Parts: sequence; C-alpha cells; structure tokens
Amino acid sequence: MNITNENTFEKVKFRQDIKNVEEGMLHLIKENKIKDTLPDCKLTHYFTPIDQTYGCGTYARQMFIPKDTLIVGKIHRHQHLNFIMQGEVKVFTEFGTKEYKAPCVFVSEIGLKRSVYAVEDTIWVTVHQTKHLGEENLDKMEEEVIAPTYADLGLIASTDELLRLNGENKS
Repeated sequence: MNITNENTFEKVKFRQDIKNVEEGMLHLIKENKIKDTLPDCKLTHYFTPIDQTYGCGTYARQMFIPKDTLIVGKIHRHQHLNFIMQGEVKVFTEFGTKEYKAPCVFVSEIGLKRSVYAVEDTIWVTVHQTKHLGEENLDKMEEEVIAPTYADLGLIASTDELLRLNGENKS
C-alpha cells in the first residue's frame, strides 16, 4: 500500500467524517434517540480447515441486513472478497459511493471502513484468510482481520493531523 497516495485530503476527510458519523450514531443509540438495529443483523459464520500448504484457512461471515438499516463497519487490514447474495445496498467509502445489487461479487480495499445502507433486505458475505478458525477463535480472527485504528495501518484519520504533518496551518 502506498501510504502517500492513501493519505490524500479527500480520503482523510472521509475517514474523519465516517468516525464522526459512527460516534454520533452510538451517542444517539445510548441516549435512546435512535434504535440500535445491529441486533437485527443476523450473523452466521463458516470455516474451512487450515490448508497445510498455505498455513491458513478461510473464514466467511454472512450477515443479514434488514431493509433501511444503516451500519458503520470496522477498518479492514487486508483485501477480501464480498458477495451480495440477496438485496441491494448503498456503500459509502473513501474510494467513493457504490450501489451493489445481488448477485454481486467485489473486492474490498486495505484500510477500508464503510457505511452501508440497506435499500432492501440484504444478505452480505465477506471472506477472509485466517490462521485462526472456529467460533471459539472469533476474537483472534478479528484481531487478525480488523485494525483498531487507521493509525495501525499508517493511515491518517484527522484533517488537522494531515495539515500539521504537511506543515500547514488551518485557518
């Protein structure tokens, strides 16, 4: 990943904005001003055995997303496959806004954090390579697949920080 190209003002601004949206949603949920719809999103996990040649296995995560649900995802460490099996979604990322309608397959980028709006009831499957398999290792898999912060990937998530690093004063 070319970090210089990944820390453009537009991408950093999106990262800052999506973090603000996520924090705002969590605050509104905590204050009981909006419903937490995440419990309505049913998760199913699938695993292949570890392939001794490659030293890893495959983990697929299937999520049912009810119509009119808005989700803000986590930051992904690696590219991975996505399958929209049913439904339609609008996806907002630093790489642009896209609409996906089933059946559809696409690849997510490194460092991706997305906001997803379900236009219809949707079944979305993501597929990841991992050294840890089984329901009992979901925490270990998440550590392997998800970055806690953008900084963990060498990415900037604040326009103020970007301007400071570039030696610019904000006015």
